[in-house]
Amino acid sequence: MQQLKESFCFQMQKAIWAILFLTMAVGFPFVTSSYVTAFELMKCSYGERGSLTATCVNATASYFRNTPYRFDQLDETLRCVNCSLQTLDSGTFDISGNQIKNLDLSGSQIDTMRQRAFVGLIFLENLILSNNHIKSIYPGTFTGVKKIKTIDISDNDLTSLSDDGFLELINLEKMSLVHNAIKTISSRAFNGLAKLKELNLKDNQISELKDALNNLTSLQILNLENNHLVTLNGMEFYNLTSLLELNLSFNKLQSPSIEFQPQSVLRSLYMQNNIIDRIAPKFLKGLHSLEILDLSYNQINEVSQKTLQSLYNLRNLNISNNKLTKFQTGTYSGLPQLELLNCSHNEISDIEITGVFSLHSLHSLDLSYNIISDVDYVGLISRLPRLSYLKLENNHLPCDLEDEMTAYFAEDNFKFVLYDNSLGAMKCVDSPMKKSAHVIPDVVLAEKKQENRGASGAEITIIVLICIVFVSIGFLFYLQFRFYQEIGTSRPNRAQSSTLLIEGESRENDDFLKE
Repeated sequence: MQQLKESFCFQMQKAIWAILFLTMAVGFPFVTSSYVTAFELMKCSYGERGSLTATCVNATASYFRNTPYRFDQLDETLRCVNCSLQTLDSGTFDISGNQIKNLDLSGSQIDTMRQRAFVGLIFLENLILSNNHIKSIYPGTFTGVKKIKTIDISDNDLTSLSDDGFLELINLEKMSLVHNAIKTISSRAFNGLAKLKELNLKDNQISELKDALNNLTSLQILNLENNHLVTLNGMEFYNLTSLLELNLSFNKLQSPSIEFQPQSVLRSLYMQNNIIDRIAPKFLKGLHSLEILDLSYNQINEVSQKTLQSLYNLRNLNISNNKLTKFQTGTYSGLPQLELLNCSHNEISDIEITGVFSLHSLHSLDLSYNIISDVDYVGLISRLPRLSYLKLENNHLPCDLEDEMTAYFAEDNFKFVLYDNSLGAMKCVDSPMKKSAHVIPDVVLAEKKQENRGASGAEITIIVLICIVFVSIGFLFYLQFRFYQEIGTSRPNRAQSSTLLIEGESRENDDFLKE
């Protein structure tokens, strides 16, 4: 019995050792293979010949200083793919001998950047940090990388921009902070960015600017689209004398006040999709160089001529999708360079021919999608002599208007759209027009077209009055000249009479002495 037990124990021990041996035989290669695979995947390698790009795969923040790969002058771009960097400590990229100009760390799970995080990249010009989880930019983060010209920190978790976060980027020209959660911007947030030309703050939660932009005197393009701006006190952009384009669309502005210096060179202003209900008198003050103005998708019910009168160079004006109830030609007569005017999708029912001067540069007018039932196109053309394209579809226009206008403009290079033929669109109505629905004989048509293409009656009257004034001034000058001429000719006679009188007295005195 004892022998049987010992034999059983011996067999059990053999079985246990066999199981352990098999486990180690199967498991050890698997563990070793996993370790080797992970180690091998974390590597940097040079790209295709001539690409000048080094790609680091699956790297961690500590890997860059320990990588066996040696960077040289051929590695202009360092690209990180599927990396897990989390925290960039000081000197993370202090790689000896590198001449990296472009660093792409997009989608690398970065959430924190310490001071001097990029020290060692002395040739760096372009830095991409998009699609990470960065929450703050601390002062000193960019110490040692003064040559950076562009930086992309879009699609991160920034909630505020604190003082001096970008202070070391003295050569920065372009910065993107798109699609973060920025609510507040410190007054010193952009200190040091004297050369910044383009700043993109689109898709954030900014509610006020105050004086945060005052130091950006070289800024040319500023995008604040899709934020939470409610009010503007007028001075936020006053010091931006180099600004060419300003985008304030998709905010919550109601009655904005924007003031620029007299030397402002702003050319494009986009303010569509706000809740603007009126335009303040000082709203566009100082914008003498403005060429494009977009006020579409607001709640504007009236446009004052005084608001637009200083926009001497405006070429494109979009006031579509508002609440305008009438269109007056005189409102826009102070815009000598205006070429495109879009007043579609409003509530315009009347077209009024007002003002004295014509819009000589306007060649495209869009009045579609309104409630216009009457078009005095003869009077309209008299104020818009160079108009070549007129849109009037989706209004309440008579069905016979198209034939009438076709006959009127038969010999002109003039295009117009009266009806929308698409399915469900508003068609013409069977009702006579009030002003221009009458049939005009061909001879009268030709005469009227000739008159309308020439100067208007009001303009001729002004020219005649100016001529009369100049003639009257000339006649007054002539009378004054004759008056002084007569005075001049009369002076010698008076002198001669005085001489004769003196001579006569002298003779009488001589005769008296002789006696």
